Amino acid sequence: MATGRTVDRWLRFAIDDSSGTPREIPINTISPVGLVYDETELTAFQDVVKGYLAMHPDAPLDVTGPWGNLTAAALAASGAAPVLSGAHTILNAISAPTFTTPLGLAVMYGIRGYWTSGDPVFGVVAPSATSGYVCTKYQVEGDGIYSARFVPFAGTTPAWGTAILT
Repeated sequence: MATGRTVDRWLRFAIDDSSGTPREIPINTISPVGLVYDETELTAFQDVVKGYLAMHPDAPLDVTGPWGNLTAAALAASGAAPVLSGAHTILNAISAPTFTTPLGLAVMYGIRGYWTSGDPVFGVVAPSATSGYVCTKYQVEGDGIYSARFVPFAGTTPAWGTAILT
């Protein structure tokens, strides 16, 4: 594990395929990562400053990237260059309306190099029958760029950690 700052070049995105095997797909952009809470205003007239109550968190992720149908490849090990699977190969099967199995998802931030054990990871790295992400959108634009949206499965709270997707 390195310390310091990083750039998006070292960002890796992994999602389970329809059989639960972790795969890495290419991405160009990713929405802000982390939890965002709904807010309810609780200010009374006599309060000097507005007050709020944090409600339930949400953690949707939107990604875009080059569309392709490469074969599914095994997830790269710690410290190794990504081994990419085709976005269509993975996303087509997990975005079907009948596919509602929670999936593991990891946004892995390599610090000054390829992601290694101990570097930051956000998502659900150990999914179960009741915990993970689901793919609610998969579209391909005419210019060969896909867009996908992932939302937490009911009752799932994604978190920051340092473990790789299993």
